[in-house]
Amino acid sequence: MTKYIVVKGTSGIGNRVFAVATGILYAQLSGRQLVVDWRDGSYSNTGTNLFFRYFDCPPAQSVDVLPETDSVYPAIWKHQLHRSLGSLRTELGLTGYSDMSFDVSRLDSQDDILVLSAYTHKINLMRPLLAQETHRLANSTIRDILKSILQENLFLKKDIKERVEEFKKAYFSDYMVGVHIRYSDMKVPLAEVEFAVRSITRWTLLQHTNFKIFLATDSQEVLSLFKGKFPNVISTDKWFSESGKRLHQNPEECGDLVENGIEALVDLYLLAACDNLIFASRSSFGFLSSLLMTQPKARYYDIDGQHSLIKRIKSKLINTAQQLKVSS
Repeated sequence: MTKYIVVKGTSGIGNRVFAVATGILYAQLSGRQLVVDWRDGSYSNTGTNLFFRYFDCPPAQSVDVLPETDSVYPAIWKHQLHRSLGSLRTELGLTGYSDMSFDVSRLDSQDDILVLSAYTHKINLMRPLLAQETHRLANSTIRDILKSILQENLFLKKDIKERVEEFKKAYFSDYMVGVHIRYSDMKVPLAEVEFAVRSITRWTLLQHTNFKIFLATDSQEVLSLFKGKFPNVISTDKWFSESGKRLHQNPEECGDLVENGIEALVDLYLLAACDNLIFASRSSFGFLSSLLMTQPKARYYDIDGQHSLIKRIKSKLINTAQQLKVSS
């Protein structure tokens, strides 16, 4: 009898995709059938499972394949699989995800249906399983594991991919610097991003005179600011919230939730097509775009990273100042 793992969607595109990546790997290790459920309403208020509108994912099936059974874990999902993670969590008064998700570090569950409710990936918890199964990714970094899973199993729908390619053909130059700035509910430090852009573009000018900056942001204010500070900044036409709220999970203002998700995906894959990428990993969207980068010699700079460009330069300046002080 087929057993299943159901991945529930929550929050933005990056969070959802990382949860799906976890489900793909767990399904491979456990022999379960992966089912992805994005009916929660963040990108559609019609009850449509938007995952399959946005992606082709050979290992995944939709909820239609699930059998009628009481063998569901965690038990709070029993007879509730039609519900969204958010609505059930609110009804039960839960604040986290642990009570709504099974333990991905174990393969011994006998339940017919396991439900994964996650805000991000759980690859770190699955490392012992990779070693136990002598998996080809057992010794890989979390970044490389995620990159491998996504590049081998997750593909944009043809019409969305064509929109990405049409924009590239019309507006991309020989060398592209991608910048992702989230500035609605999560404010990335603009000064640090600007510092990184100036540092990288100065270096870029030495080798590539014909370059552009592709900016993906959820803030029209930030877009205007960067267009005023830097030349040749390009961006996609998309809906912005007039109130400054986040673009996803905003049905009160957004007139077309499905298109809102497509616009996010177009930005995501355009960032991934750049030669250089600046992002802050506090946002899963920026981190995801760095994993999907396709250029052979692509480089990325995470301003939140321990070894980021900004931290290296600041450290060098501090060391230089200290040396000058000692020598004087």
